[in-house]
Amino acid sequence: MKKILAVILTLTLILTLTACGGKNNDGAGAPDDSIQTPAEPSPAPEPLPETDPEPPAGQGEEPEVPDQSGEPAQPAEPQQPEEEPILRVSHEDVTLRSAGESFRLSVWDSSGNDPDACTFTSADPAVAEVDEAGGAVTAVAPGTTTVTAHVKFGDREQDFSCIVRCVWKESGTDLPVSGGAEDAVQPPAGGANLPSLADFFATLQSSYEGLDAMMVIEGEVLDTYYPGLGSIAAVEEVLIQETMMSMSNVAVGLVKLSDEATLDDILAVQAVFQGRITTQAEGGAWYPASCETWEQGVTSSVSNHVGMFVYPEGAQAMADLFTQTFSN
Repeated sequence: MKKILAVILTLTLILTLTACGGKNNDGAGAPDDSIQTPAEPSPAPEPLPETDPEPPAGQGEEPEVPDQSGEPAQPAEPQQPEEEPILRVSHEDVTLRSAGESFRLSVWDSSGNDPDACTFTSADPAVAEVDEAGGAVTAVAPGTTTVTAHVKFGDREQDFSCIVRCVWKESGTDLPVSGGAEDAVQPPAGGANLPSLADFFATLQSSYEGLDAMMVIEGEVLDTYYPGLGSIAAVEEVLIQETMMSMSNVAVGLVKLSDEATLDDILAVQAVFQGRITTQAEGGAWYPASCETWEQGVTSSVSNHVGMFVYPEGAQAMADLFTQTFSN
């Protein structure tokens, strides 16, 4: 009997254990309605496009980033205004020694440009007349007057004056007209008595330093430096010398034209000389001091002679001496 009870208890225990195991396998796997399972996470919202917030009024510009080098920022250099070309006049004081003697007064700028408009007037036409448009000044009678050139370059207008001294003795008089010391000795009238170009150059050499060691410009060099001069048929004689490889260039150009030369021939020679001055002034002379000296160069014409003078602070004085020397 005891064996039978033990067997029954054993079977009962086995059944009980079996029942508990089935509940754990089935029941535990099924979801319990009483327990809230966490919801699946929602997808993250898409990022908004990046936009710069509008700055407050008056703060549209970004602040300057300080210089990381530690040195204070340098202010921008102000732009220098462009320099206006310097205006030049061919003559300032001219002595004419006979009635009918003439020269041409002209004005140009340092770039070699002619004025947009130019009007010439004589304070006393009875002493010296002037071509209102062309600038040709002609001696009429002994005396002194002033010829004025009113020029216009773009928006600029300026007056230039040239003293004209007509100095000779009237027929039947024994005294100089003006009575000045420079009028006491009168050169003989007539072109045949004028000095040669070489004589005049020698006079310059005796009065100005630096004219002894100069190079004669002739042949192919002349055609290169002064193009077109050799093609002017009225040119009879040329004497041109320049210093070379100098920090302050000096140049003297002298041309004699034939008695049949016209005003156009004289202007053509002047244009050649002015072209050389402009080329050198704009960098052809290399050194700044040389370019500046060339920029101050002066051309002059009287009778059938044309001169070019480039000399530090003395070009105009040379031109005036040239005019006085070759006046008939």
